[in-house]
Amino acid sequence: MLRKFGIVLFILTLVLAISACGGKEEVETEPVVEETTPQIVPGEMVLVPEGEFILGTDDKDHFAYYPDRKMTLPAFYIDKYEVTNNEFLEFSIAENYAGEGAKEGRDWRLFMTAETANNPVVMITYNDAETYCKSKGKKVPTEFEWEKAARGTEGFRYPWGNEWDEKRTNTYESGFEKPVAIGQFEDVSPYGVHDAMGNVQEWTASPYKPYKGGKRDPNAAEGMKVVRGLSYVYRGRMGSVYERTAYVPNYLSNFGFRCAKDATPEEAAEGQNAQ
Repeated sequence: MLRKFGIVLFILTLVLAISACGGKEEVETEPVVEETTPQIVPGEMVLVPEGEFILGTDDKDHFAYYPDRKMTLPAFYIDKYEVTNNEFLEFSIAENYAGEGAKEGRDWRLFMTAETANNPVVMITYNDAETYCKSKGKKVPTEFEWEKAARGTEGFRYPWGNEWDEKRTNTYESGFEKPVAIGQFEDVSPYGVHDAMGNVQEWTASPYKPYKGGKRDPNAAEGMKVVRGLSYVYRGRMGSVYERTAYVPNYLSNFGFRCAKDATPEEAAEGQNAQ
């Protein structure tokens, strides 16, 4: 009898426990939000509004060749990122364009693999860059457009400010010793332009002439085009985005480029209103 009573008590306890569990309110949990990184879109452009910026520097060690002055530019667009291997490949197929380096057997295709598709294209001459930009309805930026886009209106030494940070850009200090995919570093200007300080040097459309009031470079030669920015081989701490060098338009090296285009009056007005 006691045994039967014990079994009944056990079953009753089990039923009550199950009922109690079923009666509990479900606890709502917050949905897990996955962190997302901004999407990188090769060929995307940013608007640089019309206005004044500081060209050059008042730094005594560089003033002789880069005397600072204020310059005003109309509104323009510039590529957010350097042109990639994949973009240049698509262009070369569509336009049946090999590139000037093909004649010498050392053009950009030697650096094109599936793994480097989003790396900035290199071994590009100025003439290659100009041909590409024209095919897109764009142009190679002047060195003045490039400098404003890279340092903003405050005259920063680096795109992000005046304090050096080796983790923010692909220069010698990063240790990569080669170009990397676009947009991987926080090498970003006030206008949202990426990789102006490091990764690869970039062609501009400007002839290599001394600044007003500045010394003439003894190595300057007729027809040279200005090249801006640094690359993975340079010590970034020692450089800045206001420095410039130049080469003849058919020179082949680890140079890349980005494109620009003029803004319409409506776009320019939109840019002014956004400031």
